[in-house]
Amino acid sequence: MSTITSLLVRDRSTDESWSGRVNGAAALLVINFNTACKTMRCIESILSGSEIPGRILILDNGSDAPDAAHLHAMLADLPAIGAELQLIRADKNLGFAGGCNLLIDQAMKLPDCLHILLLNSDAVAMPAWTAAMLNCAAQTPANIGMVGARMHKLSNPEDVDTLGIALYRSLMPADRHTVDDTLVGPTGGCCLLKRSMLEELHQISGYYFDERFFCYCEDTDLVLRAVLLGYETAYLNEVLALHEGQGSSGGNVSAFITYHGLRNSIWMHAKLLPVSLFLRLGPLLVLAHCLSIGRHGLYGRFGLLWRTYRDGLRRLPEFLRERKRYRSADRYEVEGLRARITPRFYRARYMAHVLRIEQHRRELMRR
Repeated sequence: MSTITSLLVRDRSTDESWSGRVNGAAALLVINFNTACKTMRCIESILSGSEIPGRILILDNGSDAPDAAHLHAMLADLPAIGAELQLIRADKNLGFAGGCNLLIDQAMKLPDCLHILLLNSDAVAMPAWTAAMLNCAAQTPANIGMVGARMHKLSNPEDVDTLGIALYRSLMPADRHTVDDTLVGPTGGCCLLKRSMLEELHQISGYYFDERFFCYCEDTDLVLRAVLLGYETAYLNEVLALHEGQGSSGGNVSAFITYHGLRNSIWMHAKLLPVSLFLRLGPLLVLAHCLSIGRHGLYGRFGLLWRTYRDGLRRLPEFLRERKRYRSADRYEVEGLRARITPRFYRARYMAHVLRIEQHRRELMRR
């Protein structure tokens, strides 16, 4: 059981210079894990925007003591910001899913909080980020439960980082890199989630994000549950944030990402995907796993692959039993999910991406 401590609470400033910039119906949630300087850069980018959320909740997710202390000191030194700011510390890493759930619970205690904004700690918000996301949410009908936008790479702002989440014909989810691919929903690293949708998800599932996933694919899981309940995403096709990427998880080919990404996709498929989709596209899903095994086998990661599939399959009955929760929901809509599958096997230019990573890996080995 993790110990949760509130380290810093700053009430909303009465400084008139913030008048008109603060939206009291919104809360921004940011999770820090040994990235204090990047987290502070993220917060400062939000505060420099044309509009800011009325509440900013930051979780230090079990970071090393020096990093946690550094973040606390930097936040304490901020001048009046016009918003309520709270820094909370967990004594162990709760993962992205558990950390978000903790902060969402805090935000939802306030009845006037209608919109939850999520932004990765290693992202930089553009000046229009908050205003654009909130304006879009305010102008959409009730069945729009999420808002997403373009995130490009911080190192090269012309390059796409993610345009949200796509579900391909192989039934494998991935970051969408082109608007030609069908959008399923926003990535958890840059999105707005409406309170009404989160409340319904919690009522049916018992959680917002599935904490068993820890991180990776937990945002896809939430998005698919929302889609099955008839919710849709409003997408802003403009660059609203720049993302550094893998700020706390070890890079493109890390064992951590491989393990959680593959294991969690197994759980998500078992829990959510309708039988009709498995019957029609199951062979392509098997092929996708075979290709993944082959790729990581080339790296000699046989022990990692064994642990990943062992742990994924070990809890399969638990997730299969959970399917009943979603099928029994009044608004369970399988057709909405079928319509969001991108026809291509997997995302465009993925093989070129893999080859670039492999070339980079070999160059590092030669040094």
